[in-house]
Amino acid sequence: MFQADQDIRDTSTLTGFLKQHGFDSYEALCDRSNSDPDWFWAEIIKLARVRFSKPYKKIRDISKGPEFVRWATGATLNLAETLLDVRLEDGLGDTLAVDWIGEDGEHRSWTYQQLADESARVANALSARGIKPGDRVGIYMPMIPEIEAAFMGLARMGVTIIPLFSGFSAPAIAARLNDGEAKAVLTVDASPRRGKPVPLEATLIQALAEVPTVHTVVSLRRFGGVVADPERDLDWAETISAASPNFAPVPVSTDHPLLIAYTSGTTGKPKGVVHTHLGVIGKAQTDFLLGLDMKPGDRHLWMTDMGWVVGPLSVVSTLLAGATLVMAEGAPSLPDDPFRLLRLVSENRVTHLGVAPTLVRQFMRQDLRILDDYDLSPLRVVAATGEPWTEDAWLWHLEHICRHRAVPLNISGGTELFGAILTSTVLHELQPSGFSAQSLGVGAKVLRADGSEANRGEVGELVVTVPPLGLTPTLWQNEARYLETYWSEFKGIWQHGDWVRHDPDGTWYILGRSDDTLNIAGKRIGPPEIEGAMTQAGEVIDVAAIAAPDDLKGVAVVCVCVAAPGVTPDAALIERLKTCVGDLVSKPFRPREIYFVDALPKTRTMKTMRRVVRAAFLGLDQGDMTSVDNPETIAPIEALRKA
Repeated sequence: MFQADQDIRDTSTLTGFLKQHGFDSYEALCDRSNSDPDWFWAEIIKLARVRFSKPYKKIRDISKGPEFVRWATGATLNLAETLLDVRLEDGLGDTLAVDWIGEDGEHRSWTYQQLADESARVANALSARGIKPGDRVGIYMPMIPEIEAAFMGLARMGVTIIPLFSGFSAPAIAARLNDGEAKAVLTVDASPRRGKPVPLEATLIQALAEVPTVHTVVSLRRFGGVVADPERDLDWAETISAASPNFAPVPVSTDHPLLIAYTSGTTGKPKGVVHTHLGVIGKAQTDFLLGLDMKPGDRHLWMTDMGWVVGPLSVVSTLLAGATLVMAEGAPSLPDDPFRLLRLVSENRVTHLGVAPTLVRQFMRQDLRILDDYDLSPLRVVAATGEPWTEDAWLWHLEHICRHRAVPLNISGGTELFGAILTSTVLHELQPSGFSAQSLGVGAKVLRADGSEANRGEVGELVVTVPPLGLTPTLWQNEARYLETYWSEFKGIWQHGDWVRHDPDGTWYILGRSDDTLNIAGKRIGPPEIEGAMTQAGEVIDVAAIAAPDDLKGVAVVCVCVAAPGVTPDAALIERLKTCVGDLVSKPFRPREIYFVDALPKTRTMKTMRRVVRAAFLGLDQGDMTSVDNPETIAPIEALRKA
């Protein structure tokens, strides 16, 4: 158990908010946020000082049901105005907005004024290329200062952003840009990773052969990139740096899409999760500024990527708080610098750090004497999300990273919420690996399969019963899939897809995904993308990609396959298949192991039952088997585990 020091609790933003509104505990505020969401979210909007260009008529319209809740109806606003223009009016123009460190030690910083100027230049340059409000534009860049200018510049235009993981391969990029019908992409020629430049622009150009809608590419060229199409492929220095630093923010309606964050499910193509200008502000204010106690002057470092939700969330929350985003390009650990992340924390006086349990488990294998040279005393909060902790890793990071002073706060939610369902706060006693509370305004509950509420200590489905500001209003151009994926299991209730337990002492524990989605080192992907890559060459005709425990990553990809007729499974084939996944999807999702069987368990409609494959392979309870049409396929998979 851990309790934050009294001075951290007393000076927290959350304590001030409780006192301001007359609550004696977080739980009392949480109850009010769930029972009176109109009051709560109106107060959050006030706290965030959202700048509306046209005021709202009604804070929340739920007349069509919780699936179709709409916020601040009748209002217009622009994210960039609240996050940049208001901050400049506050006198933060000379305050650092971005403090960047390259993998080779290069260091660049931008003030709020410089970020605002560069963002306006992005908007002007793309506007000159015919990009208009409502158009979709991709960002395929590493974490460098220009990515924040790209994000804020596109928001300023009223353009809908498609953030892309910088490690994606060409087919994964093409699928997302085609779904969004993107017209432009902002990128770089390459980015260093473990000492070697990783090409991005070349990968993008390969993808664009399958994306006819993109007519403009702007690339920041640091490694001598080659232009493939002079009419389409422009240089950042020549195009954006030469543009005007003045561009008025375009007012948009509160349900106007700010970004489409693609996340993978268990079936079909990646889902385009829509987020709005107001929604991301409201959720960031609640989860990061209240829950994680981010304040003006804080320095936040979370080594992530704009393609995962923590990237945009870090940008939005630090600007909203008037804080500094400490941005590091490259890997968090290097062969000759195994604790690189913690070294950067020490050298850059970081107050808020984000970690992943996988990385902590990697740190645990290193020579700990190196840590004696690092001053981590400025740390006040260390947040973790993306995957479950093991207790030994949690206790290790409490001792060696938090040093029993910084508060280890677990948060868990998802891309669809732009933040948390379960959280921890500086006010609670914290249990290893647990979550001390539910996030404000989500109405989190644990339900049994029949929809009844589970007892304390009983495992069930995590659900959201009060749709919060920040919850996606739809999936891009696919409302039917939105309703089927999240709202069909329990009427009027959002099903998140996690197995959870809420213990009598109030601590919540996440026990894993209730669907088949793979979560590899905090990166989520649907099995179909991996399976599709493996079957593409024709040597494999059927695949089930599952998640298996892994000592380092926490979870690793394992594939059980059916070879094509005439193909002999051997070591060379296995290596080709692993390479194919790395090339067509991304190297983090390269399978750890690949096995072969004669057939996979199917339903009568020929849907592969991945949960049955995983249970058989891992020796778990296989659950209801009545829908398995070919049960004779299960024993060979069980034999793989015993071999």
